[in-house]
Amino acid sequence: MKILIVEDDYVSRLLVNKAVTKMGHETLEAEDGRKAWELFQKQAPDMIISDWMMPEMDGLDLCRRIRSSNRTTYVYIILLTAKDRTKDLVSVFEAGADDYIVKPFQPEELRSRLKSGERILMLETRRHELMKKLFLKNKKLDVTLNRLKQTQAQAVQSEKMASIGQLAAGIAHEINNPIGFIGSNLDALSDYFKDFIGLLDQYQSLEEQLGSTPELPVEIRKLLATLRETEEEIELDYLKKDIGELLTDCIAGTRRVGKIVSDLKHFAHPGNDNPMLVSVNENIESTLNVVKNELKYKATLVKEFSDIPMVKAWPQKLNQVLMNLLVNAGQAIEEKGEIHIRTGVEGGRVKIDISDTGCGIEPENISKVFDPFFTTKDVGMGTGLGLNIAYNIIKEHDGEIGVESRIGEGTCFSIILPAAT
Repeated sequence: MKILIVEDDYVSRLLVNKAVTKMGHETLEAEDGRKAWELFQKQAPDMIISDWMMPEMDGLDLCRRIRSSNRTTYVYIILLTAKDRTKDLVSVFEAGADDYIVKPFQPEELRSRLKSGERILMLETRRHELMKKLFLKNKKLDVTLNRLKQTQAQAVQSEKMASIGQLAAGIAHEINNPIGFIGSNLDALSDYFKDFIGLLDQYQSLEEQLGSTPELPVEIRKLLATLRETEEEIELDYLKKDIGELLTDCIAGTRRVGKIVSDLKHFAHPGNDNPMLVSVNENIESTLNVVKNELKYKATLVKEFSDIPMVKAWPQKLNQVLMNLLVNAGQAIEEKGEIHIRTGVEGGRVKIDISDTGCGIEPENISKVFDPFFTTKDVGMGTGLGLNIAYNIIKEHDGEIGVESRIGEGTCFSIILPAAT
C-alpha cells in the first residue's frame, strides 16, 4: 500500500514514517498541503496521514480538495492534530477525513488505525471489482450500484463512530482516576476546613474574653493587639466565608466533570450484537453533554421530557442519530435561536421531537433529505449521508422518522420507536 505522509514538522514526519514502514508500506512525504495535493495527483496514494495545521493549505482544505476530486478509487484519510474538542472532531469528519488521532500519538495507536483503514480499503476494492463485473453483465444496475455505494459509505461511517467510541472510552478511563482522586481529596479537605473553622471560632471567642479582662500583663495585651491587626489585615471573616464557598464550587465542578465523563462513556458504549433496554431520556442527556459545546453559542436548549417507557435499541446507534439531528439543528441556526427536545408517548410508542428555529428546508427538498448523498451544504462541508444513516438506523429499530419544515421558521424531526414489552 502506498501512503502519503503530510507533516511540516520533521521529527513528527519521521516518527510517522517509521511506524508506517515498519508495517511494510511504501511511503511518500510532503511538508505542506499544497505539495501533498501535487503528489496526490501524480502518485495516487491509497492512504493519507496528514497534520491539521500547516502552511500552504492545511489538513482540512486538503481533505476537501481530495473529496471533491474526480478520482474513482477511495482514499482513506487520517488527520493528526493537537486539537481535541468535540467541535474540532466534528470539523475533521465534515471535511471528509476518515479518522482522527490526537497528538502526541503512540505508534501502536497509529498502526491500529492503519489496520482499520486497510480493512475499509479492502472492502472498497472488492466493491469496485464487483461493480465492474456487474456492469459488464448488465448495464441496468444504477439502483444496485447506488446501494453498494451507500453500504460502503455506511461502513466507513461505522468505522468512524467505532474510532470515536474507542477514543471516548479511553479518554473517560484516563480521566476517571484523577477526577476520583481530586474529588476524594476535596471532600476530605472540606471536612478538615469545617474542623479548622470550629477551632478558629473558639480561638476568637477566647481572644474576645481576654480582651475584656481588665487586669492582663502588658505582653498579653500587646499579643492580643497584634492578633486583631493581623485578622483585620488578612480579612479573616471574609476568608472564612470565601474558602468554604471556593471548596463547595470545586467539589461541584469535580462532580460536573465526573458526570461529563460518565455521559461520554455512555454515549460511546458500543453495546453488543443484540439490542438492550434503553432509557431514551438518558441517551438524550448523554448526547447533549457530548455536543453541548457545539450548540451553546448558537442555541438555547429547551428540554421537555415526559415519563416514557424503555425501548429496545443499540445505544451507540441511537446516540449517533441523536447527535446528527442535534448538530444539524445547530447548523441550521445562523445567529441565535432555540432547539426544543421533547419526548412523549403516542399510540403506545415512544416519540422524540427535535425542532429548531433555523432557516428551514426548501419544500422541493423535503422529500429528498433522507436520500443518500443528498446535501444542500457546500462542497466538502457534508457528505449527504448523515440523515440517510439516521433513517436506516431508525428503520433497523422498527421505528419511523419524519420531518416538517417551513422556510424562515425552522425544522422539526420526529422519531417514533416501539416501546419495550
